[in-house]
Amino acid sequence: MKVGDDFPWLQALAVKLGKVFRYSVFRKWFFWLKGKRLHWAVYITTVSLLVGAVMGLLAYRQSFFQVVLVDGREIGLVRESQEVEEFVGSLVEKCTLLYRMPVTPLQEVVCCREYRPHGTDNLPRVKERLRQQLTMVTGAAMLTVDGQPIVPVRDQGEVESIVELLGDSYAGQSAGNRLLEVKLAEELEGAECRVRPEEIYPAEEAARMLAGGTARREIYTLSRGNSFAQRYEMQPTDDDGAEKAAEELPQVHVITVEEVEQLEPVPYSTSYRWTDKLWNVQSKVVTPGEPGSKKVVYHVTRENGREVERKKISESVLEQPVSRVIERGTARVPSYGTGQFIWPIPYSVDRGGRITQGFRGYAHRGIDISSAAGTSTPILAADSGVVVQTGNRGSLGKYLILYHGDYYTVYLHTCRILVSTGRVVNKGETIAYMGATGRSTGVHLHFEIRRSDGSGRWSSWDSNPPVDPLNYFHP
Repeated sequence: MKVGDDFPWLQALAVKLGKVFRYSVFRKWFFWLKGKRLHWAVYITTVSLLVGAVMGLLAYRQSFFQVVLVDGREIGLVRESQEVEEFVGSLVEKCTLLYRMPVTPLQEVVCCREYRPHGTDNLPRVKERLRQQLTMVTGAAMLTVDGQPIVPVRDQGEVESIVELLGDSYAGQSAGNRLLEVKLAEELEGAECRVRPEEIYPAEEAARMLAGGTARREIYTLSRGNSFAQRYEMQPTDDDGAEKAAEELPQVHVITVEEVEQLEPVPYSTSYRWTDKLWNVQSKVVTPGEPGSKKVVYHVTRENGREVERKKISESVLEQPVSRVIERGTARVPSYGTGQFIWPIPYSVDRGGRITQGFRGYAHRGIDISSAAGTSTPILAADSGVVVQTGNRGSLGKYLILYHGDYYTVYLHTCRILVSTGRVVNKGETIAYMGATGRSTGVHLHFEIRRSDGSGRWSSWDSNPPVDPLNYFHP
């Protein structure tokens, strides 16, 4: 605050009168009049002149006031500038205690001594206008991303805290993970600025905002002529220098590197043994395989939580795998099948049932046969052969497969299987009962005939092509 010089007027008057008396004709007149008697009118005139001069001087002195200016605009007159200084100081002190941070007025308050013959001292009005017009600001750091201002924070230390918080928000939460490095693809800085205390963002809120959790609260204000505003070419929209922040925030890419430990299975190997105790279309698991386990250490690089790179650092085997042992048969299956198949449901039961869905190639690889007798309907071997596979699997339900030399027959959705793998069955023998197991719309038999691929082994559904069963039934 600038305050004009203000000396005590009586002291200045005495000094001036002493100089005038010493170096002017008044001193000569004083010595000339000494010892002489003058007319009373002279005395009255002299005293009147002196009193008039003193009164005029006093009136002149009382016409001087302190003009209070806020950023160059007059807001009122006061007698003493000290009263304005003390009031502004009390406002600063109260706001400092309220915001718990040092503040200063954004506007410049100046008191200038001027001659105002018709002026009036109005200290209460000046105080009220100061209370209304003064904006308290504090020093802060404007958070910037690649030079673009985002929000103000308390100081440069808050900028470093924001980087750490961003890294923690994207770091893995799994137990055993260790954060090795956190960095930003963009340049995060803090430039000095002055803002209102309520516009300062806590580090946690600024980090959530950059991570996409919240939006910016409001506009922020920069002081007029502030170096930060000049550096970033921010043009004020009014006399107070208010500048609205951009609505869209720049994308921040947080790069984290973590050390991750995880257990991984060690696959087991499969070995085969040959035996003549099984048909060559049969196989049996002697020892089921069991995977081992190993501990693997990775350095995982993530960008905003999304993994972009994984580098294996080390691995150690904790448990060795157990190999799976499978026996395969070598005994050749006699060709029991004739290639002429009988209807897989006795005609005595509901006249052999009825076909509810026909063969459509790979869209529907067999035919569906239903019977009013339901689950009491027996299923017959369509030709003599060997049972090569039975089981209960997913959409197939309880199923069995017969090998007939050049063909295989498939029976799905049964409710009960009467034969076991490896058994030789005769044409027309009851091997199961109709059911609705697996993915089935009701009690029925899904029956397929598949042509052998020549390998002599049943390996998968697709290795043996399906054919239309209706072309293979004899009268």
